Amino acid sequence: MKILHLFLSLGFLFFFLFCQSTPQTNANLNSESNSEILPIKESLPAPGGEGEIILNEKGEEVQNHSGEIPFFQKKSELPTELFRVYIASDSYMVRQIRHTDKIRRKPDPGGDELAKEEMKKFDLLSFVDDGMITIGLNTITGKLESIAFDRRVPRINDVAKIIQNDASRFNYEHSSKDGTPIITKFLISYQIRLYPGKTRDEIKQMLQKKK
Repeated sequence: MKILHLFLSLGFLFFFLFCQSTPQTNANLNSESNSEILPIKESLPAPGGEGEIILNEKGEEVQNHSGEIPFFQKKSELPTELFRVYIASDSYMVRQIRHTDKIRRKPDPGGDELAKEEMKKFDLLSFVDDGMITIGLNTITGKLESIAFDRRVPRINDVAKIIQNDASRFNYEHSSKDGTPIITKFLISYQIRLYPGKTRDEIKQMLQKKK
């Protein structure tokens, strides 16, 4: 018993000395927790191609990285795709992925907020959809001349109208000396996100009332 007691005492003493010699500071704890909360964002190629500058809804230059939503990250397979727009009731984001040296969207924070407000009424169930719009500009004034859906149309008609109205409000700056557009036809890709706000029974009741 004495030997066992001595062995346990020595073991406890060794453990105590080891802990004292390797203290874990608050700085270490903080750095470990921060590495978990803030993962490293991996840089990704520009979706519009090598050398293309990316601009956000504020007209600021941004980089493509793994922290972006997948819709913004993916490589563009359509040479005429210039803009990507993500709309939800809590977020409005734009990425211009090509030809920022020729044409740029003028920031419109007020219009962006209105688009978010429009989406709130459709927050019924969790739902993601997309659409693509072809824009045609007047060759002299650079103003909107034509707008139409291209390839993909959102499945909810009212949401499709919101997207079309959103694209029609865009104003552009052209880099030519006289202000005439260099690019007059291009694509805007949209992704919309709805959040669950009502139960299926509530939605059924709403649809029955509309009938």
